[in-house]
This record gives sequence, C-alpha cells and structure tokens, in this order.
Amino acid sequence: MGLGEYVQALPLPERGVFRKLLAREHGCSVSLIRKWERYPPPPDWDQKKISGMSRRHPADLTAVLITERLTDGAVTRSDLRPEIWGLS
Repeated sequence: MGLGEYVQALPLPERGVFRKLLAREHGCSVSLIRKWERYPPPPDWDQKKISGMSRRHPADLTAVLITERLTDGAVTRSDLRPEIWGLS
C-alpha cells in the first residue's frame, strides 16, 4: 500500500494528525509529507511538473523504518521505494 493510499484510508479527522506525527518523526514539514503521498505522480504529468512538485520518500533505512513503524507495517519499504528495496 502506498503512503497516499494509507493516508486516504484513515478517517478524515485522523489524516492531519497522522501527517503532523510523520512530519515530526522525520523532522520535515507537513507539506513535504503531502508530496510524498502524491508519489508516484499521475501518468499525465510532464517531466517539468514531476520535478517541480513531486518528491519521493527518502530511501535510507532509517527513514523507511520510521514510516513502516508509524503505519504499523501497512506501508513498507518496497512500497515507498521499490527500485531500491524491491517488490514485496
């Protein structure tokens, strides 16, 4: 399950709380978390829009472990960065 799918599956009031928690744990902004949620970009985005708006979740093990822990394993490292961690 992708990060965006996970967040969308949460009840509406819990989404903001989860984003703030994830941002605090990663030491980043909620807006960056929202960018991670939107990765991969829709197929109709051109390369300029992709590079300007889309950001991938960090690939290092520490970062993916934080996200795996906070999603209780629903989002895995292979969901976040399949090109590095392989497909589960």
